[in-house]
Amino acid sequence: MSYKILVVDDDVDVLDSRKIVLEHNNYEVFTATNIHVADEILNKEKIDLIILDVMMENDSDGFNFAQQVKGDERFSKIPIILATAVNQRTKFKFDIEQDGVFMPVEKFMEKPIDPDDLIVTIRGLLK
Repeated sequence: MSYKILVVDDDVDVLDSRKIVLEHNNYEVFTATNIHVADEILNKEKIDLIILDVMMENDSDGFNFAQQVKGDERFSKIPIILATAVNQRTKFKFDIEQDGVFMPVEKFMEKPIDPDDLIVTIRGLLK
């Protein structure tokens, strides 16, 4: 069985590189450049995990989408990896332990993300 992963990022280069890494590790990959397309995919496919950027059209799109996903009982069990450079760009230090209500995700990974670290994280979340 191949797990289905949704990658949401407004940077097409990031989407392409993540897709290559994930497909090389036998995951089925769906990509979206914004949360509207991500929502359409989420409602059509049985997604097993989401890799989500924070700052897209708006600086809080990723946070908003994560809250939407976790607030919907159909999708609330889907693990979300928040992959972002928000800490570097804004100098805010978001932390799952302290900001879990605002950031309801299973893992926070700072960009750039090492592909091997990403795969290890995904495997841990999909056990």
